[in-house]
Amino acid sequence: MEFPRSTGLAPVMGIQITRSQVIERAQSWLRPSVAYSQTDFHTNEYGTYRTDCSGYVSMAWALPGKPQDRHGGLDTIGLAGVSRTIAKHQLRAGDVLLRTEGTGRTRHATVFDRWADAARDAYWGFEQAGGLGTVHRVIAYPYGNTSHGYRAVRFIGLIEKQERDR
Repeated sequence: MEFPRSTGLAPVMGIQITRSQVIERAQSWLRPSVAYSQTDFHTNEYGTYRTDCSGYVSMAWALPGKPQDRHGGLDTIGLAGVSRTIAKHQLRAGDVLLRTEGTGRTRHATVFDRWADAARDAYWGFEQAGGLGTVHRVIAYPYGNTSHGYRAVRFIGLIEKQERDR
């Protein structure tokens, strides 16, 4: 499945963010862990966002939350529209593993943190998941036992400056 073409939302809105800022924002929902919901919202120093996986990635990537986007962030299809597909070996902190296939119950997004092993078979990821809430955990690449349809993507507003790799 091909992802939708970039919507150009990030450059038009002037959104730019570094990898370390993405990780800092992702960590913010771990203090304390935010409960998962596709209809509820969470507010912290970064704004108000829907408490599902795509709302979480929208927050981490500094995309508009409420009130600018009444939905509290983009959905997974929208995230695909503000990112580009990358190869597995290009994954770095702040990139995302994204699945746009299926329904609201099967689509998912996880923020990549760093590789968990030298073989690159597993990584540390931040995610907002049903039954778990916000977690930072080791995940088999690309996404555990349900890896069909996942792609590595990079936000088009990500600033590629020299930062220490994680």
